[in-house]
Amino acid sequence: MWFYVYSFKLDLYFYTVITNNIEALEKALEREKNARIEVEKNLEERSLELQEANQNLIKVINEKDIQLESLFKTIVDPYILMDLYGNVVKMNDAAADFFGYTSEEIFNVTSTLYPDDVDYAMQAYYELLEKGIFKNFKARVYNSKKEVRWIEINSSIVYDETGEATFAQGVVRDITERLNDQKEREQLLKNLRKSNQELNDFAHVVSHDLKAPLRSMNALVSWLQEDCLELTEDENIKENFQLLLKKIDKMDHLINGILKYASIDKIEHPKKEIDLNEVVEIILDTIHVPEHVKVNIPKKLPIAKGDKFRLHQLFQNLISNAVKYAKAENGEVTISYDTIDENFWEFQISDNGKGIPEKYHKKVFGIFETLDDHHNSTGIGLSIVKKIVDLFDGTIWVSSIEGEGATFHFTLPIPN
Repeated sequence: MWFYVYSFKLDLYFYTVITNNIEALEKALEREKNARIEVEKNLEERSLELQEANQNLIKVINEKDIQLESLFKTIVDPYILMDLYGNVVKMNDAAADFFGYTSEEIFNVTSTLYPDDVDYAMQAYYELLEKGIFKNFKARVYNSKKEVRWIEINSSIVYDETGEATFAQGVVRDITERLNDQKEREQLLKNLRKSNQELNDFAHVVSHDLKAPLRSMNALVSWLQEDCLELTEDENIKENFQLLLKKIDKMDHLINGILKYASIDKIEHPKKEIDLNEVVEIILDTIHVPEHVKVNIPKKLPIAKGDKFRLHQLFQNLISNAVKYAKAENGEVTISYDTIDENFWEFQISDNGKGIPEKYHKKVFGIFETLDDHHNSTGIGLSIVKKIVDLFDGTIWVSSIEGEGATFHFTLPIPN
């Protein structure tokens, strides 16, 4: 009996164990299933994210390609991409127009080179392969019209991800007109130097060949005057001799003016600080200032920088003119200045004389231009003044109302 009871208990035990194991297994399977579902869900979400990111990346790449292609086509200068043998594999519209090939055609750059420049171009290309970049290479090529044109190329090597050279690219610029303009400028400068030298030579010829005969003429006229006046006291004869001597004197002033004008930019003096108060003081002590003319300097003049000779010449010519043309009675001359900005002063030298008609405001600075027939007026003084102001990178002009005097304005740089 006990055997059956024991056997029953044993079966019940195994049944319970098996049942529990099955339940545990089923729960484990359920958990695994749920975990798998969760993983699949996460993978699906991740896949969607990656797909979206990939689509965005493709969109960005496409946009960049469009931008690069647009940039490639709109580059103003010709652009070429060639293999390492010089075969053009891609170029923009500007290059196609310049060289006369379509963008689909393949050609070798050496075929466009001017024959005399081939060896030089090959040396430059080897340097490009060695250094990876070549700047401002100049050579002659044939363009689409078979014209010889000068070009300037800035080129570089394109490398792959392993660092191997794969292509060479370059931007081509037609510099023919620039070189022609440069040659024209050089020729103009050459002609200008020649003209200046001829003017300088002419001035010295005038000095040598004319001043000596002029002195002789002055002496002869003086002797004739003495002899004639011993024979007659005719006032007309006296007046004619005086007029002749004045004309000779004016000719002498004219020759001196030509010499000064021709040499004003040839003489080089060291640039240093110049007290303009001292310059003006020396001038007023040197020139003749009649008693009826009062010179006003409202405020102390500044310290300029330059050569004293030119500054002295500049102020002396303008002050002398102002004194000469001031009123015959109660004449006034004013020397003043203002600071325009951080770079320039503006000086004013005024008189209260008869003034200058507006139509002559620009004309007075021309050489040999004069408003009166005074025997000392050569028409060169103001042209010398303008030349000096130009040498200082300044400007000069005149303001005047007839009957109310004239003011000469000019600018000089403020020393740094």
